[in-house]
Amino acid sequence: MELLSLQFDPRHLDAHLIGAGQAALTLARQFRGLELALTLHGEMMPALSALAREEGWHCVAAMPQTGQLWIVATGITSEDAHWAERAHQLGIGVYVPACPELSTVRLPARTQALAPEAPNALRRGHVSLVGAGPGDPGLLTLRALERLQEADVVIHDRLVSPEILALANPQARRLYVGKARSAHSVPQEGINQSLVDWARGGYCVVRLKGGDPFIFGRGGEELQALADAQLSFEVVPGITAATGISAYTGIPLTHRDHAQSVRFVTGHLRNGTCDLDWQTLAAPGQTLVFYMGLGTLDTLCEQLIQNGLSASTPIALVEQGTTARQRLHTGTLEDLPRRLADLKAAPPTLIIVGEVVTLHDTLGWFATQTARSLGWESGKHPSPLPLADSR
Repeated sequence: MELLSLQFDPRHLDAHLIGAGQAALTLARQFRGLELALTLHGEMMPALSALAREEGWHCVAAMPQTGQLWIVATGITSEDAHWAERAHQLGIGVYVPACPELSTVRLPARTQALAPEAPNALRRGHVSLVGAGPGDPGLLTLRALERLQEADVVIHDRLVSPEILALANPQARRLYVGKARSAHSVPQEGINQSLVDWARGGYCVVRLKGGDPFIFGRGGEELQALADAQLSFEVVPGITAATGISAYTGIPLTHRDHAQSVRFVTGHLRNGTCDLDWQTLAAPGQTLVFYMGLGTLDTLCEQLIQNGLSASTPIALVEQGTTARQRLHTGTLEDLPRRLADLKAAPPTLIIVGEVVTLHDTLGWFATQTARSLGWESGKHPSPLPLADSR
């Protein structure tokens, strides 16, 4: 779609902000000093009310019915979609930063307040796709730490530990775009467009992903969007869950006496099935590591047995590996699925299949009380961050 670029005097733009929480506050702060004729709708959180008073913006409880531009940031995807649809019906321009595909207007990031570039620094308008590792902040690479400390914007997934986010530039905006199997805070297309928009705005962006971004992390899809937009980017690899968690559980992925190869496999395909090459996966002398396979554990074990692996083959489930909430459950292909309900295992969980699992008893070394990351309280979403989305 071809866009028409317009410039408005903000004093004469009838703009309305829909949203009264943290997401709205983060967006409203970008309009400081613009003399924007902005009306805020809903019951404001105190910080947003204070900002409105500072800027001379109007606050009303009723939701808007007219205007030239609606800016929607409720923090709830379904609510954002509702108000975007309402704006479409009324023929009012709408900007929904969390869902760019719903927007009929795009607001470029303000770049005039950015500090001048330091000599030899990465040029502005650059995205660093950074692997955060499996949880322990001590497993970050030096380059990952450097990029976090230089970032203007950090766009992060659900499986980036709070301890790692705490290492980022305290002045950076932090935007959560996490996905669980049943709940996507922002669709993938929206994440891709967000990266493009922030980079075009002249910012140093860190796209922070758990593990390694090129191993079941959709990193390639996101870089393709940046490449199509002819934007500058780099990749900073991270320790993937398989290698980090195998080390922290004392389960070597290869061993001359047990496994001569290892396979990393996703237990949840794009089409929602678990239709894999089971004959190849059931070959002897290898270790299998399944990502995102907890919900299909019954199928995984059943198919491996049907295609030739012994029912007594050892298997391990590892919850929240490398963190204080690491839990290891071991068994066999035959018995572990029956015990799953009693184990109450929850994502993020990695599955390791093969004779190497038996080595945990002698090679296990990690004590959770020494962990540098507390992990995730619910297992599916990051713990609350005082600074998240606050700048």
